[in-house]
Amino acid sequence: MGWILPPIKSELMTIVKQFTIIPIEACRYFNPKQLYLLAGLYINAYPQRESNYMTTDTTISQLSELTGVSTDYIKDSFIPRLKELEDKGYRVETIQQQREIRRNIYYLPNPPKNFRIIWAELFSDSSLSPEEKGVMIGLYCLCVNKEFRVDLSDKAIYSHLDMAKNTYKKYRDLLIEKKVIWSSYDVPMALAWTEHMESKVLLYPHLGHDTWIDKVISHVPDDDEIKHYLDTINDE
Repeated sequence: MGWILPPIKSELMTIVKQFTIIPIEACRYFNPKQLYLLAGLYINAYPQRESNYMTTDTTISQLSELTGVSTDYIKDSFIPRLKELEDKGYRVETIQQQREIRRNIYYLPNPPKNFRIIWAELFSDSSLSPEEKGVMIGLYCLCVNKEFRVDLSDKAIYSHLDMAKNTYKKYRDLLIEKKVIWSSYDVPMALAWTEHMESKVLLYPHLGHDTWIDKVISHVPDDDEIKHYLDTINDE
């Protein structure tokens, strides 16, 4: 097989948390680039006591530096989108810090379930563009729960992510080329499901409380499992 175990959780960059949650449903409300920016807010946000919110006062410049997305895009596209989604639990409050200095405080939903976990190393990974990271996060939100497998068709995926067909295919192909998206036939047994061998699988080490690497290392199939797996895929 061509997959390789990358280093597990390398040295962290200087940001607030080692990992963060992001609500699964966020992929319905934000385009992929905005979804990546949202993850950038979440990684620097803290839960508020007796509240279902996290808050952060990360500046636009800090968010831009963290994510590699321009301040203009953040100001002109991302923040306006957040403000449109107050009924979904997102809120932007602007405070007058000093006479000529204003600052945003972001209120983000903190759901007790139906979330995904993203590790801080994602933000320092220069091998993927912000758009590629956003599409990957969107795909991760569409994965089967506690798995790295997407059982949906391409059409269902770009419809869920509200992307144009050709735009999605462009980034899907880039993620395949960069060995983030794999065929079920080419991944470790622990990550595939014999009844859905047409599924796509994400092999990216900074997603999930238990990453795909943890999942593979912890699962040692017995002889019966191996035989069943080989018999099934050989019959297809």
